[in-house]
Amino acid sequence: MKKLSFFNLILLAAIIFFTAGYIIYPLISLISESFISQDGSYSVGGFQNIFSQSALDASLNSVLLSVITVIGSAFIGILFAYIIQYHKFPLKTFFSSVIIIPVATPPLIGVVAFLFLLSENGLVSKLMTHVFETDGRFFNFDGWTAIITVHIFSFYPLFYLFVSSALKKIDANTIDASYSLGASKIKTFFSVIIPQLIPSMIGASLIVFMASIASFSAPFIFGGSERFLTTEIYSAKINGDSAGASSLAVLLMFISVVFLLMLRFYRKRKSFEIRHKGAPRTFVTGHKKGVNVFSFILTSLFSTMIILPILTLLYLSFIPEGSLMRNFFAEPLTADNYFKIFSEAQFFTPFLNSLEMSVYAVIITLIIGVSAAFLIIKKNLRGGNFLESVISLPYGIPGTVIALAFILSFNFPNVFSGFTSLVGTFWILPLAYAVRNLPILTQSAIAGFHSIDPSLEEASFTLGANGFRTFRKITAPLIFPAVLNGALLVFINSIGEFVSTILLYTYSTKTISIEIYSQLRMYNTGAAASYGIILFLFVMIVVYFSRKTLDKSVGVS
Repeated sequence: MKKLSFFNLILLAAIIFFTAGYIIYPLISLISESFISQDGSYSVGGFQNIFSQSALDASLNSVLLSVITVIGSAFIGILFAYIIQYHKFPLKTFFSSVIIIPVATPPLIGVVAFLFLLSENGLVSKLMTHVFETDGRFFNFDGWTAIITVHIFSFYPLFYLFVSSALKKIDANTIDASYSLGASKIKTFFSVIIPQLIPSMIGASLIVFMASIASFSAPFIFGGSERFLTTEIYSAKINGDSAGASSLAVLLMFISVVFLLMLRFYRKRKSFEIRHKGAPRTFVTGHKKGVNVFSFILTSLFSTMIILPILTLLYLSFIPEGSLMRNFFAEPLTADNYFKIFSEAQFFTPFLNSLEMSVYAVIITLIIGVSAAFLIIKKNLRGGNFLESVISLPYGIPGTVIALAFILSFNFPNVFSGFTSLVGTFWILPLAYAVRNLPILTQSAIAGFHSIDPSLEEASFTLGANGFRTFRKITAPLIFPAVLNGALLVFINSIGEFVSTILLYTYSTKTISIEIYSQLRMYNTGAAASYGIILFLFVMIVVYFSRKTLDKSVGVS
């Protein structure tokens, strides 16, 4: 452990206060609740649920789903990150934007889009019925197939963003050297490129696994009779079994910690890191010869599949209300849904609430996440592994559980709530968003710090620069791409957050995701789709400018 300066000690104190007050304390409150029976006495009866057959089935299904999601997301994300970075074909810039469209699609919107696209009464089924003039059911999009499809659609961009950032920093001289020694493209990919991607791949794997195991919307809508931990927790809670729900949540946390420890062990054994002096040469001669037709066709087909759910939402936003169950192909399209939304005086309030809460969540995660990563990696903080484990816990916990833990912890004044009750206030929502997404920013920053050659900072110190100047001039620009990607994901997850919001919001703190859900409950399909499209377009604008900033930071024209 390196000696900490006074400023570092202040950062450490802030991190300890945040993790103790908004992660550990709520989880302790949640665990305590699992020991309280319905009559208010202490009992271990709730933990008997985790040994039942249904809980075991739910645990196995949740772990299996998460592993499949990680493997599928990694394959697709790494494949297209490699193609976009190293292959030459027309419209590559356009395709690189299309590929990250799911990033701008909040989970609720993504699930609803697939539901409207591929369900029994969805757009594809209606279209085939209209074309073939039959009432037959053509396919059954539910169960494992539907859940895995939605999960990979939602989570592969995490691998794409993490790996793209790492690929842009790989020095092409190492790849050219591999070709010069007679290695094939496949040999070079697995022996030279993949080892340099391990920090980013591990960070993405951790986030995708925890996001998948904590997913609720897709298993709830498409799962049917299949059991998953998140749906079991929800069922226990709505049936009044708070102790059972809490005990299942504890089981979910345990599985997440085990996976985290396994990944950390693997990262230590595979400690190859991307390290370079100065700006890397990103042009790769062996990969830039002519147009790659196969990559163009593959990327075109995949991009079409990615756009379809969004096009479904766009189309549904123009159908008349009440026409979803009818043959709406025979009805004229209308913009009434958009006119109705913009004519309401309070229309912008949910957007402003979501935007403001998301910005605060990003600020909080930037301060805590980057500071924690800096102390853990650059200062070799004693207890850093434990701190990283604590920070990573929330992403493996369903948003509903975090919301319940916050309600239990901050329903009365205490030091962490500013000696007031936070429940029902504005600030409980951005705090919940920040806690939920803190692992994203932290893992992104850790991957960024791992990519820095220590000799660059040592040279800065040798030339007389102090710690702050070295961080500002050397460290910060090098970690900027990774941190920007993390901050972007935090913003998108926060602005579309639904599961925790529904338990924590009040009328004055209503968000856009709640507004969309409200429209769906009232069967205002067109209005809900219109809200979804507006939210999607807004997030895509943010993504576009963020990617432009990222490209400038790494010298990509």
